Parts: sequence; structure tokens; C-alpha cells
Amino acid sequence: MAPARVSKSAAVLVVIAATVVAAGCTTPFERGLAEAEQLRLEAAAAGAEWLQTEGLLDQARDEAAAGNLDTALALIDKARFQAEAALRQAEYESTAWQNRVIK
Repeated sequence: MAPARVSKSAAVLVVIAATVVAAGCTTPFERGLAEAEQLRLEAAAAGAEWLQTEGLLDQARDEAAAGNLDTALALIDKARFQAEAALRQAEYESTAWQNRVIK
């Protein structure tokens, strides 16, 4: 089965929404969270979001609310890594699946 294609308008909306969110961010936590959330949304739009990414961001929010900023930032880094890897995986799979089809 072919991977889902992302419409250009959906991708543009994701970028615009993330830019608006990031514009109001003042702390490193808020900026990191906005960037990781943008990447997560891009991966989701590509149909490639990993299962734990959103949960990591939720945990980061909880840790920040509890005052554990170092832990929150570490969770954001993990979520960002997963989202970036999901995007790379989606890009790779966009053509690699054809090599696995029996001809």
C-alpha cells in the first residue's frame, strides 16, 4: 500500500499554525515545545507520526508545570528527535515501498 500523501495546503497550514504559536513564545521551554509540536504536526500530516511523540510532549508540559524544566526540556528533545525521524522515515518510504512490491 502506498503511503499517504500530504496536500500542500495542509502542510502550509501546519507551518502557519506553528509560526503563530512560536511567535508568542518567550522561554526556551515554550520555544522548544512549539518547535517539537510543529515537527509532530508535520509528521502527523505525512501520516508518519510515531506513537509516543505526543505523549512525550504531554509529559514535558506536566514536568514544566511541576517546575522540573530540565526534565521537560529533555522530554522535548526526545519528542523532537522522534518527529524528525518520522519525517525522514516518511520521506524514505515515499519511494522505497515500490522496491518491496512483487513484480
